Amino acid sequence: ATTFNCITHRRGVVDDVAITQATVVKELADANPRAGVRELFRRGHNVGREHIAAVVNTLVLAYVGAALPLFVLLYANDIQPAWVLLNGETIAEEIVRTLVGSIGLVLAVPVSTLLAARVFANKETPSQ
Repeated sequence: ATTFNCITHRRGVVDDVAITQATVVKELADANPRAGVRELFRRGHNVGREHIAAVVNTLVLAYVGAALPLFVLLYANDIQPAWVLLNGETIAEEIVRTLVGSIGLVLAVPVSTLLAARVFANKETPSQ
């Protein structure tokens, strides 16, 4: 159940980041109707980097909180050394899920920003 909750949480965060990026670009385009794709992308991407920094902090705290029982189990386990448990399938699976989810989260910013910039840019002026 913990794994499912963390995966669902990451998907929700990716949705949040993508929607926020599109909204930021729309607001930038409304504020400067002459802005081209490049300017909208650059300015929107700057906001996106700050958003990702804040989201990553939140996700790390949420994931550590969800994995706290696992950390207690690793600490209290006298049967096997910690490195044996850390190299097990369950832990490796969680590490891969975290990496894949993080890559998707980081890619959501430039992809959604670029798409929004292309949609909302002034079509009458050349890209800047």
